[in-house]
Amino acid sequence: MIQSQDLIALIQADLPDAKVDVLDKTGMSDHYIIRVVSPAFENVPLMDRHRQVMSALQAAMQDGRLHAAEIQTAVS
Repeated sequence: MIQSQDLIALIQADLPDAKVDVLDKTGMSDHYIIRVVSPAFENVPLMDRHRQVMSALQAAMQDGRLHAAEIQTAVS
């Protein structure tokens, strides 16, 4: 399990200017909806944005703290 604030910290370590909102989808602290808004996403294709966020979450996915993440990204 992983807490919302830990997910936010992981993402902001890679995207320091990002605004990150996290919703625990199931109440079990392992399935989340994550919305990331960052100017760094400007002119970046959607799949590349998602790859960047998933890269920031890779360690939590590999060690089992995070089971699933629904990613939403935006520039503003």
